[in-house]
Amino acid sequence: MAGRSVVIHSDSGTSDTLYAKAAGIVETISPGTDAVDASQAFERGNVRQVSSFLFTSVPFWPDGTIFVSLVGEGDPIAVRLSNGSVIVSPNNGTATMCIDSIGFSGSVLIDPSRFGSDEFVPVRCAAELAAGMPLSEAGRSAGLEDTVRFTIPKAVIGDGYAEGEVGILLRTFGNITFTIGTDEFEDTGIVTGDRVRVTFTRNGNTEYREEMTYQPSFGYVPVGDPVVFNGSSGYMDIGLNMKSFIDTCLPQIIDSPDPGEFKVVIEKIGE
Repeated sequence: MAGRSVVIHSDSGTSDTLYAKAAGIVETISPGTDAVDASQAFERGNVRQVSSFLFTSVPFWPDGTIFVSLVGEGDPIAVRLSNGSVIVSPNNGTATMCIDSIGFSGSVLIDPSRFGSDEFVPVRCAAELAAGMPLSEAGRSAGLEDTVRFTIPKAVIGDGYAEGEVGILLRTFGNITFTIGTDEFEDTGIVTGDRVRVTFTRNGNTEYREEMTYQPSFGYVPVGDPVVFNGSSGYMDIGLNMKSFIDTCLPQIIDSPDPGEFKVVIEKIGE
């Protein structure tokens, strides 16, 4: 269906011409399609960062939007989510967090010979989809087992207790999002205003432990204080009011190739 947006992101940097070329390809193949510059500043090859970005942004786009990732290695794949949106990317785990949160509707292993032999195969495929090509014509139909994903362990929830891992680093504000859903967290019995203890560990070693309160947002605590709150993505966050939690409290996580190495426990402090 012509007129849909193709949302493009890469790790090429803001001074490279990759996005301009990609946008030109989209608008040539599918006139009237809006080629959106989502971000070209992802860390080189950081697939988990891209997966986190899609996880937080896809729900805000109309169902049926096409997203193109040019980050990392892997044969090209197109993954249709349960809301009809499609992620076209290398088959390297890019769609993992969206599959887990939105749902999987099918995938196609893209036939490169159908769309050229250069780095823009995913872009041409996305443009053809925007122009009305059925997904089935992009290549060989595949299932969930053929779609590369990284593992996101389910949160462990108990009375006054939640355990998960780091899911997303929100570097602009310095917050961290956990793999603990806000709905799941309600089952702990912890309510707004309760004091909690938050502990980060990596490979069994304690990296951070501090007491704080659970509040609707970081603005409910004094400047510089830590707080656990419900993130806009539907998962639990931790941050500092007016400061970066990452830079101030857990700078070592920046150098970790997989933030999921950092496990987190949130436990209510007894009365």
